[in-house]
Amino acid sequence: MEPAEQPQGPLTAFDGRLVLDPDARTVTVDGREVRLTHQDVRGLRALVELGEGMHDAQDVLLHGWGVWLGPRELWYPMAVLRTKLGEPWWIVRDGDRYGLRPPEPPPSEKLPS
Repeated sequence: MEPAEQPQGPLTAFDGRLVLDPDARTVTVDGREVRLTHQDVRGLRALVELGEGMHDAQDVLLHGWGVWLGPRELWYPMAVLRTKLGEPWWIVRDGDRYGLRPPEPPPSEKLPS
């Protein structure tokens, strides 16, 4: 069962540090553009739309794909997406829960102490 197509358009998180453009299948992470697959977009969109905090794999799967198959179904797609977004990691995993969190700003953007 496929989830109903939702209106597209850029989604932003963390004061614009992460900008997801589902139509173009790209994400801009701290100014660096990354190409995404359709599946990457579904996973990242689910995390952005679910908001801050950690979310059960079931919620991410239902929100992004409209199905619940089991928590292991997210292990590989989220690992691939983490790698594409780059280190330090933007996607965190705790057991069968996933969350989106911004790493520290790039050194050039840190304010002097």
